[in-house]
Amino acid sequence: MKFIYFFLTIPFYILAKYFVFFNLDSINVDFLKCRKHLQSLNLILDDEIIEILFLAEDHRFQVHYGIDHYAMLRAIYSTHIRKEFQGASTVAQQYVRVITNRYEKSLFRKFREQLLAVLITYEFDVKIIGAAYLNIAFLGSGMKGVDGYLQRKSRLLYELDTLEKIQIVSRLKYPEPLKDKLRWSYKMRIRVENIHSKIA
Repeated sequence: MKFIYFFLTIPFYILAKYFVFFNLDSINVDFLKCRKHLQSLNLILDDEIIEILFLAEDHRFQVHYGIDHYAMLRAIYSTHIRKEFQGASTVAQQYVRVITNRYEKSLFRKFREQLLAVLITYEFDVKIIGAAYLNIAFLGSGMKGVDGYLQRKSRLLYELDTLEKIQIVSRLKYPEPLKDKLRWSYKMRIRVENIHSKIA
């Protein structure tokens, strides 16, 4: 499986290098931004929350190289055939989206995101990318990253149990809103139960 993913990712890597060399769409600027951020990390995040992150958001991380081709095909089928939206972004892609602050709904933005994800996955361990993502991700109003969550909740990292770590990761999909907390709580409960069942 890993070899198949490697083979399928080669064209993306070559295109990514081409984009960087000619700095098409300023992709080199964003690549250097990602690299600088990842190199400057000085985080204290335990392994458990990283494992929960990949279990929930990117469970094939050990076989792919920044983009999950199977998830992409599944998402295309689900969206265009079944008319049900389904995401296919890896943790590396989600990290790129946040660090570059590009959220426009376009195929080119998605493609550009994939190229950057391949480049950073080639240079950095996926767990470092996961930790970086948890450090900058929006978790709710006034909560940027795990540090923002801990400050808001007046908690320390070592105090968190497995359930609360699952709740933090669940906020990636459902950030806490200022209003309509009842509906958010319902979605969160389902998401937390879903992730917890995978761990069990």
